[in-house]
Amino acid sequence: SKLFPMMKAVVSTQSTGRDTLSNFLDVVCKDVVREPPLLPITNEDLPRGTTLKNDARRDISCRGFYTPLDRTFLDVRVLHSNSPSNAKKPLAGMYKTHENEKKSKYIHRAVQVEKGNFCPFVMSTTGGLTPEAACFVKRLSSKFSQKLSQSYPNVLGFVRRKLRFELLRTAPMGVRGYRKSKTIFQILT
Repeated sequence: SKLFPMMKAVVSTQSTGRDTLSNFLDVVCKDVVREPPLLPITNEDLPRGTTLKNDARRDISCRGFYTPLDRTFLDVRVLHSNSPSNAKKPLAGMYKTHENEKKSKYIHRAVQVEKGNFCPFVMSTTGGLTPEAACFVKRLSSKFSQKLSQSYPNVLGFVRRKLRFELLRTAPMGVRGYRKSKTIFQILT
């Protein structure tokens, strides 16, 4: 795009929001890792509901998102607001339920064991974001605008559109399913 010549190299055409977020974070943070292994739990007293498995992973971790040396963990969830389990819930209640579910599983381990921050990044298939995910996107856009010397509203719009287009890109696969081309199959046999 004309506004972001540097973005072409930064944002690859990955198929999920997680990969898009990690690509964005690669530019503005240090030590970005997809599915990082977590430290094993030793004698920490964690609340009920916290994930205790030693092979547990978050979707993304990075350093320097909130403060220069802190470690931030993200766990991404995409929910479908019209699914039978969500059909009778109001949108705000649905977002709160999914956000609280992520927090109850992961926040205590991220804070007490890893000594870092945790952000449940929950978005709907319609492009909506939970309050914490919206704050995360705003902070990410602010860091981007400073790094690239672009205006904040333009960068915020770009980041939101990119996330929504990634959702749109994955929608046909969910609706249509994976189908092999008959011509490719015939050529190979």
